[in-house]
Amino acid sequence: MASAELVRSADHVVTKPTVDGWIAEASLVNVLVNTVPNLARSPWSREAFIDATAVGAISGQGSTGVKAGVLRTGLQLGCNTDVSSGLQTGSSGSVGPNASVTVSERPSLDVGGSATVSPQIQTTIKPGAITTIPLGERILEGAVGASDLTGIQVHVDNCLGPVSVRVYTQFSLSSHIADTTVTVYSDPTTI
Repeated sequence: MASAELVRSADHVVTKPTVDGWIAEASLVNVLVNTVPNLARSPWSREAFIDATAVGAISGQGSTGVKAGVLRTGLQLGCNTDVSSGLQTGSSGSVGPNASVTVSERPSLDVGGSATVSPQIQTTIKPGAITTIPLGERILEGAVGASDLTGIQVHVDNCLGPVSVRVYTQFSLSSHIADTTVTVYSDPTTI
């Protein structure tokens, strides 16, 4: 049985001045991905638990008032190869007489017996995909708002090959003149 693997992402911050003088800031800190053996014990499934703190902040001296600030947080999952149509493994075999005809200058006929066994994997392979999963939305009631996430379970089924996960935070600030959005991402981690 495989053991858990803890991966910590570096902290990330993105700031952007608005056209009317405010500063919108999105931060993603304390991101920890705890990859664990999947509960189904399937080679086509992955499982992890994620912790993260997302912060949205307004600073500066804007020329107009702020109407709203909204902090959105979520996950993005990337699957290398989608095998959701099913994967069948097994073997095929044949036993018995066979005949072959060789055409050349002198036609010949070979008759004999044979036995063959071939391993077999059958599926419809589709290109991988990136899926975005929103986790929450917080409307700021002041200059700063945060979402503190602990133990968020992630599981991916029907994926052949690596699965990557990253956390994102998007902070939107709306003033009487402009709407400004900044987005920050954690480092991608393979689960």
